[in-house]
Amino acid sequence: MSTPAATADVAVSAARSSGALRRAGSFVKTFGPPVLVFMLFIGLWSLLATTVYGDRNYLLPRPWDVASAAWESRGELWAATKITFVEAAAGFGCAIVIGMAFAVLMSQAKVLERSLYPYAVMLQTVPIVAVAPVIVLWFGYNQRSVIVIAFMIAVFPILNNTLLGLLSTDRNHLDLFRMHDAGRFVQFLKLRLPNAIPNVFAGLRVSAGLSVIGAIVGEFIIGSGGSEGGLGVKVIYAQGKLDTNLLFAEVFAATLLGFLFFVVVSYVGNLLLSSWHESALRQDV
Repeated sequence: MSTPAATADVAVSAARSSGALRRAGSFVKTFGPPVLVFMLFIGLWSLLATTVYGDRNYLLPRPWDVASAAWESRGELWAATKITFVEAAAGFGCAIVIGMAFAVLMSQAKVLERSLYPYAVMLQTVPIVAVAPVIVLWFGYNQRSVIVIAFMIAVFPILNNTLLGLLSTDRNHLDLFRMHDAGRFVQFLKLRLPNAIPNVFAGLRVSAGLSVIGAIVGEFIIGSGGSEGGLGVKVIYAQGKLDTNLLFAEVFAATLLGFLFFVVVSYVGNLLLSSWHESALRQDV
């Protein structure tokens, strides 16, 4: 005959096992599909590289050749990735500060929005390659020019989405705040800004990847002065040497860097939104 203590131990053990199974199931449900897609991608890539291209692997190298090139050049690849990371992060940071500041400014008066927003759109449509000589003339063949280019590419989604969020505040809520004699600053801090957070992070997610793209493009433009530099410079030199294996490894490193930016921004956004906004609430579908 079992004692109460033994029964309690069995119940605790069963609860722990059930919790572990739930966590394992949640892990598989979350990470299983992307891992499966990645495996299918690698399989299709290997099939194309070995059958379609055959001995022309300088056009499409095999995955294991790319991995081998990445491992052999890991020191150089890591150094280039760090340089591009710093440039992209600096451009992204400037885009956040300036983009959100101008969005807040334009949201306060319609005349400011009409005066400034067309120029923000023009900045977005400027061909970066066309204005690169001017940027280099002003800032030189250095990282400052790359940061400026990354900023120019990343700033508009932040500005546009932040402004959209600030202007999308429910009118009934605004009337309620005015009924309680809430000033413009209180309305902004306690109503408009919280309401705009989902839109802000939507813009940040877009700009997170664009900042890395901007840094790579900037390195393409100004990186012809030497072999030392970020991933964009390394891609140019690998292409010049027809080292396709290393070229693919560098492209994947840039892709992972952009993905890292996106994941960090998404994680911070989910932390801020998970307790109250529908876009971040866990839904079982």
